[in-house]
Amino acid sequence: MRLKKIYFFLILAVIGTTIVSWFNVNSCLIILLVMVRLADGGRPAEALRTAFFNPYFLAYFSLFAMEALGLLYTHDLYTAYKHVESKATLVAIPFVLCSGKVIEDRTQFIRLLWAYCWLLVAACLLCLVVAMIRLRDAGHFGVFFYHSLTEVLGMNAVFFSAYVVIALIFLLSPDGKGRFRGILAGFFTVMMILLSSKLLLVWLSVVFVVYLRRRNGVRLTARQYAGLAALVVFGMGALALTKNPVGQRYRDILHDNFRYIGAHRLAPQDRFNGVSLRLLIWRFAGEIVTEEKAWVVGVTAGDSQDLLNRKYLAANIHPRYLGYNFHNQFIEIFVRSGAVGLGIFLLATGLLVQQARRTGSRAGWLILGMLLLLALTESTLEMQHSLFLFCFFPLVFGLGSVRAIIPSGLRNGPIRYAKQGPGSGPIRYAKIPQVSSQPPSAHDSSR
Repeated sequence: MRLKKIYFFLILAVIGTTIVSWFNVNSCLIILLVMVRLADGGRPAEALRTAFFNPYFLAYFSLFAMEALGLLYTHDLYTAYKHVESKATLVAIPFVLCSGKVIEDRTQFIRLLWAYCWLLVAACLLCLVVAMIRLRDAGHFGVFFYHSLTEVLGMNAVFFSAYVVIALIFLLSPDGKGRFRGILAGFFTVMMILLSSKLLLVWLSVVFVVYLRRRNGVRLTARQYAGLAALVVFGMGALALTKNPVGQRYRDILHDNFRYIGAHRLAPQDRFNGVSLRLLIWRFAGEIVTEEKAWVVGVTAGDSQDLLNRKYLAANIHPRYLGYNFHNQFIEIFVRSGAVGLGIFLLATGLLVQQARRTGSRAGWLILGMLLLLALTESTLEMQHSLFLFCFFPLVFGLGSVRAIIPSGLRNGPIRYAKQGPGSGPIRYAKIPQVSSQPPSAHDSSR
């Protein structure tokens, strides 16, 4: 019981220090969490053996090893080392979750996610209070939107939006029942509008449509479901097309003629939107790999950003863009580690998809889908905020989402079986109590 509380508070502390960008403290807490896991039971070798027999840990470990191999052939050893050092989370967090029962049961999973929601409420309120203070000096409401809102946290608004979407997915799921569920769901929805992430606002509408299909055990008719789905789509369309700070970000995409994509020399005053800039950067990625003849093993993490910065300078792009990465994790890995690295990343992604399919959890699918969607438009493994998202939440929802499996010959028999989560080592089956075969009464809304 004591260790369960230590894990609970340490995990929350890691999440909290990640959100507020206290990375030095965050690193110390992650190291402490790993040490507690190794000391748990007094058999660290068994914990290591359990982790290395877990396919999901091996998937994350392979991503780290792929980055570390670049140290052998990089031209900038220090920069490459710093990148490898920052990727330690890819090993530490999956090790803690996959080497034993850190989250022992569904009750602890739900308690942890509720605590996470309240932690996120505190972070959101901090952003809003600071925005109110800044409003007096700024004189406009732009401080309540997008990156200006999360500046106090030191976090990209898109990645903070992903944290908020995960909280909403939990609250809308059957596990999210609670006294303040509706209030928190409404609060986080308003925060999503203020955060103004074009991509994740669209994904949020998908989340709402998915959970509207069946709510609190009440199955909607096809007409009711279509009406509610249309309402969500209409609300999203109104937000995107009417005159407001959020709609302006959508209109910026529609009014771009993408004249930069084939250009090799630009004017310093040229401005980009999110799409045209990414298309230009991705063209640079192809040129870098071709010029360096690095299709197989890439140019390493130590050299990739330097080569991209040279492309910016050669194209006469404004110096403020220096340091911008490739804004696509698949391309980022391909440039750094070539086809070999991209193949490892796709394999690791496939294992996470297999986990979501095995657990059969809508929440798990929605979170993994969001992370993969983000990987198409952001380099999600290059910052601690998004790196933690990718390491922690798919595994946590895999551990907490246990699907009941009824062997075909025992569907009407006295025993049902449930498959354990991925963090408990080899797959085993445990008996769970028989459920009455009588249909639920009209007042039973728990099913």
